[in-house]
Amino acid sequence: MDAVTQEILGNALFAISEEMAVVEYRSSFSPIIREMLDFCCGLFDSQGRMVAHSEQIPAQLGLMQFALGAALDAHGALAEGDAVLTNNPYLGGTHTNDLQIFMPVYVDGALVAYAGSIAHHIDVGGTYPGTESPLTTEIYQEGVIFPAIKYVDGGRRNEAVASMIAANVRDPHSTMGDIGAQLAACKRGIERIQELCARHGRATVVEAMELLLDDTERRAAALFSSWPDRAASVEGFMDGGIDGAAPTRIAVTVRASAARLVVDFTGTADQVPTGLNVPIASTHAGVYFAVRCFAGDSGVRQNDGLTRLVDVIAPEGSLVNPLHPAPLSARHLAVQRIADLMVEALGELLPERAIAGSHVSFPAWTLRAWDQRWGKETILADILGGGTGARRDADGEHALDTYTSNCAILPTEIAELEYPWRVERTELVEGSGGAGRHRGGMALRRDITLLADHGDGTHYVEQTRPEFAAKGRDGGLPGAAAVVRLRRAGETEFTTIPGKGYLRYRRGDTVSFTSSAGGGYGAPDVEPGG
Repeated sequence: MDAVTQEILGNALFAISEEMAVVEYRSSFSPIIREMLDFCCGLFDSQGRMVAHSEQIPAQLGLMQFALGAALDAHGALAEGDAVLTNNPYLGGTHTNDLQIFMPVYVDGALVAYAGSIAHHIDVGGTYPGTESPLTTEIYQEGVIFPAIKYVDGGRRNEAVASMIAANVRDPHSTMGDIGAQLAACKRGIERIQELCARHGRATVVEAMELLLDDTERRAAALFSSWPDRAASVEGFMDGGIDGAAPTRIAVTVRASAARLVVDFTGTADQVPTGLNVPIASTHAGVYFAVRCFAGDSGVRQNDGLTRLVDVIAPEGSLVNPLHPAPLSARHLAVQRIADLMVEALGELLPERAIAGSHVSFPAWTLRAWDQRWGKETILADILGGGTGARRDADGEHALDTYTSNCAILPTEIAELEYPWRVERTELVEGSGGAGRHRGGMALRRDITLLADHGDGTHYVEQTRPEFAAKGRDGGLPGAAAVVRLRRAGETEFTTIPGKGYLRYRRGDTVSFTSSAGGGYGAPDVEPGG
């Protein structure tokens, strides 16, 4: 294939993935998808290898090939008109809220590719409203689990499965609508691949996929060969605190050698009895994100051409590769810490690209309340960004959902229109960024007040311990820690509460979440406040 055609088709595949994403967020029902963009879309070759993807949530796009592989192991090649649904964290998933759907692409009776979508659903049942919680103690508390079942069989929806889903979730209207949006996104991918084959020929499009993967592999091999052949080892800790649990250690050693990258988590703590464990596919996603950050202008894309050269060693039974039925609902907190440690380790190997530590506090909450205006139960989900680490030549950025996350904050207008909560404030926290020659990015604070009679829900925030705050670099100081506060109705002052928990609220209660801030870069000329 000539280089021009290869470039045209390679970019067309990524453009199709992005168009799939547009279809999904415009078709979805839940604000967590259509406003906060907590989803991704991708294209895979006929073997299930990732070829191209949309750019939304790195924690999701880095693992879809694992889930598709498990689905193909279970069913073999999917038939035309089929769609499989899966969310099993032990079969290539993230946590149970993230439903993945895959559909095959056929052209003239031949299997050419697969189109896929992953999206966070507001609720899939389980113990807590909104399903996800760090307080779960086994995966069976985390909602309905789908082990790659056929949601659509030969073009006909499996009505028994659809009825079972609707009967086991707290917001069936939104859930079923969001699944429909995922199917619509996959169908758009199928249509566009078929059009591409009609224009250029089926064999040419299939060849372009293979060449794209081979080109990425060559570029990745050259990239890793250019990195120093030495090991960089770092460690970090999760806050702990649930039921008095001690902080949890994550250790990682990174080494580029023989045109490959080896990432070894030996030394990481054992799995924990709470929902903070990370399924192995999510561990890979955190690693892949950091590698892409340090790829520079090498032209390395994230697809199977890159990931086949990255070896992840994660001991079974550890926090980053737990054994069934360990809970995994709030796994994203540890995924963010994995990404942070990877960035730190790669910064040791490539100091000219190093940055200070960024926030991985990830304040997130899922709150249920009855809205009398609409006469229905509502489940509000929101996420806060925080400060990024300063660079050698610039300050950090403010209020970004860093690393593998990349969600948008829930707009105030949507929060107050669709839910019985009032947003009292959303503001940057002045002076929270770590001091340095370049200062870390600022944290973000949001206060919300319940307007309904009663409400309840879970929240989780990491980096509430100052010793685990975002690190400074080259003499820069750490950023401020995260904090959660509560002011009950009739009280005048906020009280600091644990970063992870489940609360019951009554009318007039206000809960306040503040993320952590980024670390500074370089020694400050003066002390903070001087």
